[in-house]
Amino acid sequence: MSIIKLKKNPSPPSAGRGKWNDIFLLLPVLLLVAGLSSCGQEPAPERSAPLADRDTVSIAVMATTDVHGRVRAWDYYRDREEPRYALSKVATLVDSVRAVHEHTILLDAGDWLQGNPFAEYFAMHDPQNRHYPFLALTDRMDYDAIVLGNHEFNFGLEYLNRQIGMTDTPIMGANIYHPGTDDPAYPPYIVREVAGLRVAIVGLTTPGSAVWDRPRVEGILDFGDGLEAAHRFVQEVREDHQADVVIILAHTGLDGSASYQRDDLGDENFGRAVGEEVPGVDLMVLGHTHRAIDDVALQGADGREVGVVQPGRWASHLGVAEMDIVRQQDGTIRVVSISTANHSVADVDEHPEIVALTLEAHEDVVAFVTEPMAMTDDEWSARDARRKDTPIIDLIQTVQKEQTGAQLSAAAAFNTSVSFGPGPITRGDIALLYPYYNTLYKMEITGEQIKSFLEHTSQYYTTETDEQGNPVVNRGWPGFNFDMLAGVTYVLDLRNQPGERVTKLMYNEEPVAGDDRFTLAINSYRAEGGGGFDMLQDAPVLMTIDRSVGDMILEYLQDKEVIQHNDVFKENWHLVY
Repeated sequence: MSIIKLKKNPSPPSAGRGKWNDIFLLLPVLLLVAGLSSCGQEPAPERSAPLADRDTVSIAVMATTDVHGRVRAWDYYRDREEPRYALSKVATLVDSVRAVHEHTILLDAGDWLQGNPFAEYFAMHDPQNRHYPFLALTDRMDYDAIVLGNHEFNFGLEYLNRQIGMTDTPIMGANIYHPGTDDPAYPPYIVREVAGLRVAIVGLTTPGSAVWDRPRVEGILDFGDGLEAAHRFVQEVREDHQADVVIILAHTGLDGSASYQRDDLGDENFGRAVGEEVPGVDLMVLGHTHRAIDDVALQGADGREVGVVQPGRWASHLGVAEMDIVRQQDGTIRVVSISTANHSVADVDEHPEIVALTLEAHEDVVAFVTEPMAMTDDEWSARDARRKDTPIIDLIQTVQKEQTGAQLSAAAAFNTSVSFGPGPITRGDIALLYPYYNTLYKMEITGEQIKSFLEHTSQYYTTETDEQGNPVVNRGWPGFNFDMLAGVTYVLDLRNQPGERVTKLMYNEEPVAGDDRFTLAINSYRAEGGGGFDMLQDAPVLMTIDRSVGDMILEYLQDKEVIQHNDVFKENWHLVY
């Protein structure tokens, strides 16, 4: 089996070069002799001709999104096979689609640089500073284009741009600008010639990176409104480059509320607005919200049907949009039908060529993440961490307080399925406990702000209980936005409405007054406004530590060598329901 490459992409210019008026043209090519391995072969170019009157051609647009380091079918947290996710499995499906469709396009909608121990290893720990395997594989699999997601900025611009410079795959971001300008810092679009048609792909991203990665992008990049950029660049490719078909490749959801409060930024999830308000769009390939969306079409601003596909997360699916395109009697090109479907990789084999290409990288990461950091005689579990105070969350709180010297600490249970011990605690265990690349802040807050913080986070729960008497979760409130505090004693009465739930709030056995002042250790995502915690917006920042909280936890464990519950656990809060 081989990956059949229908196209060879030219190298994109390096990022940050000014206004992008370049068009990256791509000529389709005929399939080579059956069985020829295309990963190392250059196919011969096809001589394309314009679409004749009333002729129809079909193009299959394939897509991945939010891969987050899931290159191989392996759970690096638990060191075991994981059949549900893998780019190596997507590659097998890509082969199948290319075998039956003469004209194809392959895209990725962002969030590929960060997300699991595999991705973090190459960003933070690889002694060889190798080309990130995801990008090496997009070159091999012949992706036509990739868009920048918000997590691409987690490890800083130097690492991101170095990786971009090593790849042949165009990487876009139309609404990412040089500061104080409307001059895109990355290519805003590409135009490919496919089956005699000019297909434009406009790349957009959620502007939330300006909030979530402010320390790494502020003063270097501006993130603009995605809807405004779509209007601008769709019009440009239609008018200046005579695009016959326009695809929006966007790291944004179809809809949904924003997780930040910034009047100067556009919507976090602007997909529906683009599809319904921007004339000239034929297809949208979306991401960011980790949803699997297919068989959905919007009514476009100019009356055309706009197809939508979003292929889940973690390379769980290959999204495929099949477009039938006709040259009408008046000479205009029209997409007359679009069908979309997401194809699961769960029962698909890994592509043997991808397995071989990533074998060394995979083995290096496995050896790294399975290394023991400490020993414990206790069992640590996050199963009930959002319903009661637990040692596993207090481990995070203890580390954050020690690192900053703060009186209080805020932390969330990112993953309630994590557990480890008795026995060794590995890097993979801590990566599962703390999977995000968050850094650490020390802030000054008032007693009034603490109360407001707790009232806000309590919205994770409704006022109801289930048949077993357990509190019912608000499904519109992500679990990672339910923060718990250490250092104060408090009670949340979920029988009351948010705003009236903090019925006890004490520090050193004394009631907390509204004008009391405290220092708080908190992660960068929350400190920069993630989750809508507006009460922190004007809180003075006393210290920042530009290292991963996960790494701090690992260092704490290495220093301890042996850790028990009573080293960190102090019960200080509970719920009433």
